[in-house]
This record gives sequence, structure tokens and C-alpha cells, in this order.
Amino acid sequence: MRNILWQKTIEQTPVKEFPNITVADVQKKIKVKNNILLLDVRTATEFDGPLGHIAGAVLLPVQELEQRIDELNKHKEKQIIVICRSGNRSQTGTRILISHGFNAVNMLGGMKAWKDLQ
Repeated sequence: MRNILWQKTIEQTPVKEFPNITVADVQKKIKVKNNILLLDVRTATEFDGPLGHIAGAVLLPVQELEQRIDELNKHKEKQIIVICRSGNRSQTGTRILISHGFNAVNMLGGMKAWKDLQ
């Protein structure tokens, strides 16, 4: 029951209440080796699929994020850039991370936008 109530709260949090980042800004952060973690919340099939993934990204599907959140504790001091295919699941992932005290941002447009800038 608690999980259902929590999920509803997360889904109702307006997008504007958490930060977004553009692909161009992510590319700049990667180049200067900022203190970031690239977190891809797609499935393993998508991660290895046609859109590929960003080098160095950690795969943690959004469906498993809540149960595996403790795996990210060593990255609490980093900015976590959350990535998916088009930006929808990464919004959910960003909400979950922020609710657990992480400094997370949603990459606008996801891997589709990343590929467009390559």
C-alpha cells in the first residue's frame, strides 16, 4: 500500500519541479570531466540496441530503480544525469532519485536527441 501511495505522489510531481539538462550541456560536462554519473534507465535491450548508449553510462532500468536505489549511494556527491530513449522514463527516474536525496537531472530528448547531435 505504501509503495502504491508513493508511486502516485512521484507521478503527480510536476516536471518543472526538477531540473532538466540539454544534450549539448551534457556533452560539455562529459568533456570537462565534471563530477557526474550518466544513468541510463532504459532496458538492457535498448541500451545495447540501435540507439546505443553514451560511453561510461550505467544501466539501471527505471522499473528496478526503486528496489536498487542503494547501489547509487556511492554517487550521492555527483550530479546524476538520467537518460532514456526520448525523455519520458528519465523524468520518472529523476523524480525517484530526487525523492531519495540525489542530485539528479533529466536529459531532455533522451538518446534520440543525443543521436541527432552526433
